[in-house]
Amino acid sequence: PEQMGGGAIRAFIEAALAGEDLTIHGDGSQIRAWCYVDDMVEGTLLALEHPNAVGESFNIGNARSAVTIYDLAQRIKRATEAAGEIVFRPLHYTDVELRIPNVDKARNLLGFESQVELDDGLARTIAWYRSRALTGSK
Repeated sequence: PEQMGGGAIRAFIEAALAGEDLTIHGDGSQIRAWCYVDDMVEGTLLALEHPNAVGESFNIGNARSAVTIYDLAQRIKRATEAAGEIVFRPLHYTDVELRIPNVDKARNLLGFESQVELDDGLARTIAWYRSRALTGSK
């Protein structure tokens, strides 16, 4: 929610709720790990406040939520009961095939562990987008 710019989750949800096709750039095999905003905020606050964090840098994320872009599109299509299809467009740039954070350091030094699983986070995000549509908010 409130994300500026693009992003697969935002693009897929907006398309699904509008009854449009969900467009994947490339073949959809790119793997990403998604982190729900509440977990990201919790990890960031731990990194700001924990005494073990002084002078350190951390990866914050949810490696358990790693899925292909195609799987993400399927999950959003299913969760929204979208009428649109999943379509593929050529990728006009070199993409990183695998993005999964190693959060071992944050777990060991800060006690960070993401709590929100992917499908739950998607359901919450879809509900947020639907509530915004009902109120006419952008």
